[in-house]
Amino acid sequence: MNDMYFKINDLVRIKEQEYNRIAKDVIWKENVFRILSLNESTAKLSDIENDIPLNSLEPIPIDGVADASIYYEPAIAADIIFHGEPIPVRQKNTSYYVDGFDTVHVDNHTLKDEFLAMNFKYVHEVQRWLHESGSRDELRVNQTLKV
Repeated sequence: MNDMYFKINDLVRIKEQEYNRIAKDVIWKENVFRILSLNESTAKLSDIENDIPLNSLEPIPIDGVADASIYYEPAIAADIIFHGEPIPVRQKNTSYYVDGFDTVHVDNHTLKDEFLAMNFKYVHEVQRWLHESGSRDELRVNQTLKV
């Protein structure tokens, strides 16, 4: 069994040897997947047809390289629009999630300040922290189709 404890919705990557074996069946360039379901020995991952052995999964390190395609998409409250007013258009910010944390202010600091103080090592730890602090899982993957 895998020595790393993963949960449903965690973002993970597939170890290189297994990823190279199935790469022809993967439509995205990024080796970043969301766990959709788990059992004792395998996981169903987003955008992959076959289950992947748990011992072939590994956490995504927070290093600006392995996690570069992940962005932060916080929930935004709906605007009140009166008759005749234009509907506001918001651009999705797909920049690196750590930079996205800098745009969210909590009391007299930013979410990035809190993130840095936690000294996380892996992306799934950040996901759980966001969830435990009352947020939804707001990390997304900016996927690029293979050409």
